[in-house]
Amino acid sequence: MFSPMMRIAAALLFSLLSLSLHAVTMEAEGRALIFDKDIDSARQAAIKNATQQASLQASAIVSSTQSINQGVLSIDNMQVSTLGMVSHIEILDEKIQGRMLWVKVRADIDFEEGCAAGVSGHGYQKSVAVSAFPLLYPQQASLGSLSNIQTELSNILSNRINQTSNLRALNAGMLNVLETAATAPTRQLSAGALTTVLDYTRQLDVQYIVSGVIRDMTMYDSSVIDPNRNILTDLYNRLDYRSKRHLRTLVLDLYIHDGFSGALLFSKQYATAGRWNLEPEARPGFASAEFWRQDYGKQTRELLNQIAADLNDELRCMPFSARITKSEDNLLWFNAGALAGIKAGDKLTIYRKSNFFTDDMRSHVQLTNTRKTLTVTEVQPMFAIGRLAEDGTIFNIQPDDVVISW
Repeated sequence: MFSPMMRIAAALLFSLLSLSLHAVTMEAEGRALIFDKDIDSARQAAIKNATQQASLQASAIVSSTQSINQGVLSIDNMQVSTLGMVSHIEILDEKIQGRMLWVKVRADIDFEEGCAAGVSGHGYQKSVAVSAFPLLYPQQASLGSLSNIQTELSNILSNRINQTSNLRALNAGMLNVLETAATAPTRQLSAGALTTVLDYTRQLDVQYIVSGVIRDMTMYDSSVIDPNRNILTDLYNRLDYRSKRHLRTLVLDLYIHDGFSGALLFSKQYATAGRWNLEPEARPGFASAEFWRQDYGKQTRELLNQIAADLNDELRCMPFSARITKSEDNLLWFNAGALAGIKAGDKLTIYRKSNFFTDDMRSHVQLTNTRKTLTVTEVQPMFAIGRLAEDGTIFNIQPDDVVISW
């Protein structure tokens, strides 16, 4: 006779054998108060908190019994969502500051290629802001007068995302969230430390922020745009479709940051090339009708279609979340409504958002599961109202906290 826990373990083992998995390593920090000088209990609570942070970043929910052996946390009995599981946790650092115990861990998390049910977060529409794509070398855009690609690319990509996915993309092309294109997404803090975390994410008020840098827009052979080029040779190359001399490259880096914590979730470089057969004096501009008629324009469109598909694949298995905007007794308002698929009777979990500082004064955002459930009672197009079983002030739930649905 198998116990329920044995059946869970067997089902988990079968899923691991039958599913295609890939691993990601996350680093996260956690903290806990020390009560009655019980450091062991505080350590376990801090590790659990750090594990939850890593799990949130990797779209996994972990609930486990834990044991420590020479600084390594073993996972004994584990219950996971279909999104992933933590296979190993290593304690990187631990310190006590007053009554607070702080730990930093590294967790290896395996998760499926895709969601078992197709889309996580009950199919709610997640919000994405697509910001500007600055040019690393602006002079490369002078050929064809394509400098407007820095703002217009986000418009094209936003429209494509909205047409082909369950994401709600907002065009933020006039906003450059990357401080220095040459080192993006890395930036240096005033104390000298390096980070990939975005600042000032709250103003966009979305779940995810898409940004990027255009690294290269050069011709394969720069002599084809030389005013003194050989006209006969140039004409021959234009007629020869196999010639690489008229190929123009487009290389860009794409980044996805979490809108609540600013953490970098995804980074990938994309590259394509197409024939550019316009005269050097031509100035069609990016995304004009003449631009799209060029082979270079067609290859660019295909690249943007691929990026939109990849964004959908990366984010569809992420949880749905929305910011709490108002708290009144046991009623909570949050900034997602009917347009995001919210319906009366839906249930979402409340996460408390807080900030803490490390010794080097680096600020970190922490989401803590209150294990309290909100039931939606009223839905408007852009927001909804939910009810808690008890007064929210008892649990210190307030604006800027978060509701999450897995």
